[in-house]
Amino acid sequence: MQIVQRLKTKTILLVEDETIIRENIASILKFFFKDVYTAIDGYDGLDKYEAFLPDIVMTDLKMPNMGGFELLEEIKKHSPNSYTMIVSAHTDTDLLVKAIHKGIDRYIIKPVTEDELFKAFEAFLKKVDAQLPQIVLLNESTKIDFDNSELIRNDEILHLNKKEINLLKLLSKDFNKTVSYEEIEHQVWGSKSMSLSAIRSVVRDLRKKLGSEYIVNISGLGYRLR
Repeated sequence: MQIVQRLKTKTILLVEDETIIRENIASILKFFFKDVYTAIDGYDGLDKYEAFLPDIVMTDLKMPNMGGFELLEEIKKHSPNSYTMIVSAHTDTDLLVKAIHKGIDRYIIKPVTEDELFKAFEAFLKKVDAQLPQIVLLNESTKIDFDNSELIRNDEILHLNKKEINLLKLLSKDFNKTVSYEEIEHQVWGSKSMSLSAIRSVVRDLRKKLGSEYIVNISGLGYRLR
């Protein structure tokens, strides 16, 4: 049950050109996820990815205009740690090997079953936890709950909006790393252009919630967490 509860805080993008298949799979996904976004081909999928920044991308392989491999290549240029899945009727060994070499997390053969999807989503949560714990402690009285987009400070629960939680995810993956403005723009703003005043506004709001000492600006480069 905990797995289903955690998935209910996540979002997924389904890219499938066949209308009936897309609708059938989407109806299953809505049981698991907070939000399910759909797209009809790779170009539409890339637009939806940049607009919504979903936690998981699930795509068909052979589609008109832009196929699944091309779509995932574009996504991984800016989000190399994103969780990606291919759902395809093609069982060619060459395609399976190509998927492995390209770092695709899961390759599921159609028709899709709920059991296979559940195993893939369980693996997704394990990957998320390996990259970043669900709960990050900043000090004895302050912690971030990434699944629920909450900051708990002195037992007070503060909600974090999508930009705030995505920025904290980036910063929390490595306290010794300065996250560049470019990384922040791609993984927090997506398709929207990020101005310096916009990122400063998000950082200012976070500092009010966290305390001013945690997020440090590295002039001309970006931000880091300490």
